[in-house]
Amino acid sequence: MFLAIASTGRTATSYIAEALNKVPGIAALHEGHLGNDAGPDVLPMVNLDNFQCFKSASRAAEVVAAKRSTAVLDVARSELGVALLVDVAYYNSVLLDEILTQAPDAHGAIIMRDCESFVRSATWFTGTDPMPVGWPEPAKELDARERFIGMGRLRPHTGPDVDAWPAWGGIERNIWLWRTTNTVLCDARERHPGRVHHIDFADFTRNPTAVLASLLATIGCPLGESATGELERALVEARSHQNERMGGYQAGPADTWTAGQRRLLAEAQMAIESRVESLRDRRVG
Repeated sequence: MFLAIASTGRTATSYIAEALNKVPGIAALHEGHLGNDAGPDVLPMVNLDNFQCFKSASRAAEVVAAKRSTAVLDVARSELGVALLVDVAYYNSVLLDEILTQAPDAHGAIIMRDCESFVRSATWFTGTDPMPVGWPEPAKELDARERFIGMGRLRPHTGPDVDAWPAWGGIERNIWLWRTTNTVLCDARERHPGRVHHIDFADFTRNPTAVLASLLATIGCPLGESATGELERALVEARSHQNERMGGYQAGPADTWTAGQRRLLAEAQMAIESRVESLRDRRVG
């Protein structure tokens, strides 16, 4: 079985991958790598296809057929000797619908975080962002890794947001990114209601073991008492390895933003939270 976990990013995805990978019978990848970025590539790289797949459903179908087909996933799972292969990745947001269409036994999970905290976490004005999921402030100097990851990041390609984009700073761009990514995730959930499972990020932060154990049980891979204990220990260990933001967020709370930024925030929240509300009774955990 294959499980694709997707989100806006800044939702403990590398933490989830590291912990799940320590559970017997599961191989959990982070963006196709075993052991996060330092590990070997188990699945073909699709990071640079991300924006093109967002622009074109036919391109997404081509990429999945070539790089995330049932045959590709089965070979990887067999070589690793596991029953469940998991890939936790930002690019899954634009590929999830097509993965589930082409791999009828696969499942997806979507992690939803509130907009304000995502934007504050993802927006960097200075320095090197160790996990560059979001758009930096346009004037910020970027290192090679930040530039590489930015090549596949979603951005407007049609409509009035294309014209607004050059004048937007990091906060506005990351509000757009949150709204757009979560729109794509909600669309996938509506197209595959029995196979895309909702994880509330606040629930996860309160009790990660319960949420992940519930997700695995929901997709037909329940953990016994021993494996649940392994997961709990793995989560504690993985937590100690995660990048902690030193000195807090660089972006202040929303009440310090401009009126235009707060308007974009309110519009994004209104657009997404009504859709998320319909998922709450069906969330895992």
